[in-house]
Amino acid sequence: MGNLKAERAASNDGMFAYGALACSWTWALATPALRAWMHHATPSPLAVTCAGLSAFGPLFAAVAIAGPRHQLGAVFGHWRTNPSWIALALAAPFLIHLAATILFVAIGGVPDSWFHPPNTAEQVAALVVFPLGEEFGWRGFLHPRAVGRYGLVRGTLVVGLLWGLWHFAYAFTPTKAAFDPFEFGMTMVELPLYSLPIAWVFERTNRSMAVAIAFHAGAHLDQLERAPRTDLRLQALHLAVVAVVAFVAARSLSHHDASRAPLAEGASAPHKA
Repeated sequence: MGNLKAERAASNDGMFAYGALACSWTWALATPALRAWMHHATPSPLAVTCAGLSAFGPLFAAVAIAGPRHQLGAVFGHWRTNPSWIALALAAPFLIHLAATILFVAIGGVPDSWFHPPNTAEQVAALVVFPLGEEFGWRGFLHPRAVGRYGLVRGTLVVGLLWGLWHFAYAFTPTKAAFDPFEFGMTMVELPLYSLPIAWVFERTNRSMAVAIAFHAGAHLDQLERAPRTDLRLQALHLAVVAVVAFVAARSLSHHDASRAPLAEGASAPHKA
């Protein structure tokens, strides 16, 4: 009887409806700009506005599903934590990129830059818009449900896979004027891996949204993806470093993922990792 109730709660947690809504809304809003790029045209002001709003697809989806269930408090939830955790989360992407660049230099590579900050108005806007538009969805809404279903490690990887798939529309770039399979492939590998250290610090801070947003902002503050692709060794080393960090985070998460009953619908009981 208990297992049946748990299965019903899991099947009614809105997790996959959320994923479908987040992706469909973002892809629909991004489409006008993509079509312009694919025709080598400049997107209209309306298309540019829609592209900016597309970053809020995860937030819109979370509100649409959690709102009628009276669960918005959990989505926007807990913020307070020790400022040192926020600083660590903000610096983590830079430290990962720095380690990859040091290894790149050690094998004879010459990086174009040691730091890749936003250098256009669009990139500065993305530094603010994407963390706010995404994190209430991925970490505030989806993370507790995925972890409740699958456990800390597997649930976090599910979040990362959906997060990567959501970026499909952003693999159409104005420079390529078409779908960039390399960009999308890297995203589908990177984001499940990055989800693990984000989950580790998120759980350590009792699921503080301030930490989740800081980690995401840190990734936009130093985006190694902007480095030229003339030498793919740097990208490969970046993936290797992220994989090592993800493995360590997964080990820590798994050690603290004690056996427990599946979370009830909308629950967000914290785990200490």
